[in-house]
Amino acid sequence: MSTVPERLVAMQIGAVSFVDEGVDQTLDILADRGAVNALFLATPTWTRGTGGRQIPGHPIPDHGVSEYDLGWVGGNYATPHPQYYANTALGSVGRAPEHPELDLLGEVIPKARERGIKSFAWMEESGGARELRTYPNFAKVLEVDAWGRPGRRPCFNNPDYRNWHLGFVEDYVQSYELDGLAWCSERPGPLNMLMQGTVEVAEIGCFCRHCQQIARDRGIDVDRAMRGYRELVEWNQRVGAGERPVDGAFVTFWRILLNFPEVLSWQNLWTESQRQLYRDIYGVTKAISPEVQVGWHVYHNISFSPFYRADQDYTEMAKFSDFIKVVIYNNCAGPRFFTWVKSICGSLFADADPEDVYPLMMKLLQLDEGAYEKLPQTGFTADYVRRETERAVAGVGGQSAIYPGIDIDIPVGVAKQRGLEKPRDVGTKINWDDNEGELTACTRESVRDATLAAFEGGAEGVVLSRKYSEMLLENLSGAGDAIRSLK
Repeated sequence: MSTVPERLVAMQIGAVSFVDEGVDQTLDILADRGAVNALFLATPTWTRGTGGRQIPGHPIPDHGVSEYDLGWVGGNYATPHPQYYANTALGSVGRAPEHPELDLLGEVIPKARERGIKSFAWMEESGGARELRTYPNFAKVLEVDAWGRPGRRPCFNNPDYRNWHLGFVEDYVQSYELDGLAWCSERPGPLNMLMQGTVEVAEIGCFCRHCQQIARDRGIDVDRAMRGYRELVEWNQRVGAGERPVDGAFVTFWRILLNFPEVLSWQNLWTESQRQLYRDIYGVTKAISPEVQVGWHVYHNISFSPFYRADQDYTEMAKFSDFIKVVIYNNCAGPRFFTWVKSICGSLFADADPEDVYPLMMKLLQLDEGAYEKLPQTGFTADYVRRETERAVAGVGGQSAIYPGIDIDIPVGVAKQRGLEKPRDVGTKINWDDNEGELTACTRESVRDATLAAFEGGAEGVVLSRKYSEMLLENLSGAGDAIRSLK
């Protein structure tokens, strides 16, 4: 394996930044302001969290082009080589409609290497229904819901979907001098979704023929699993609409689980299917180029949901990981956790108020933050970064590097529309008007403190997140302040 820098400082960045500001100038800014020595180059990506300029409606930062890229679509920003996609009905993916002449990896990697900056392909899993408008045959890889209907998202066990992702891996590793791959999948599984808020029926799966066969091989009764999930979906929608069962929402949920233990088995099947794709990506990469580093993005629910945390076993993940990028975004964690607690109180904990549930979650998750009602204004502390980093480091037991994600100006609140089209991703669903005072915001000092806290917790590197195109340069400098103070 290649050696990782003593303190890796990676920047998540999309193609638009290099188009707007130039490759050389952007690399110079990143090194000067943030002491950046690695890039997480966002391709492929279909979400506003990593692709495009600032989310429409949120304040535009002090660099780049001062206008929104309305109508942004996303996709593959590298040059596709069709021979690597022959084993999937989805075929090779043409270039993203934005900047079709740009090969992000081809243009940036050589210039980054000249400066001693490493390059990782930051590969985000396809979002689901949006791709139906772009890629032929995408409907063939969708999950199936508990009523046997096509769902919203693709299935990890569908060979065409799995081979499509492995095609990206083989293409990128064979075609470019990459130092690593970072793969992102922000999905919690069907049971977690049902517990944490009101859901749409099409989001609960998967019961396709591939998943059913795996279940039968494991001795799981498919029909009973589907019946159990149908009952849970109906429970979720009734509770979400304000109905309260005679025995309460929680007791009724638990009764369904007792009557249909296959529900829990199916959640395990789903999680293991996601994890198997991790293993496949790791194995294919290492078979081609053992020195290329492979790691995963673990999204923010790891800090909010004890149920999702139970699924994400760092000890197990370390067996197929060179590194794990754990989302520990302390500033936006306040509004996000405020919203998450409110959401679960419309589902599993509908018998209680958020003010009752919040202290319990703090205890279960081993967190220690401020008053619930003030979270949207205060965010989480830098000490949250330290504690969650320590937990992750202990979990991997020295088998993988931990690179915490550091929050730099990640949008909070619902974007103000200002007559714009509705954005696909507006961040945390919380209105400014619903809370007294301004929502929490990053500062140069808060970024510095969070970065230092990550290293105090035992991190071997950090990933400056979510994307350069939404960061203020002054706040990016806080990361540079931290890194230089450690030398």
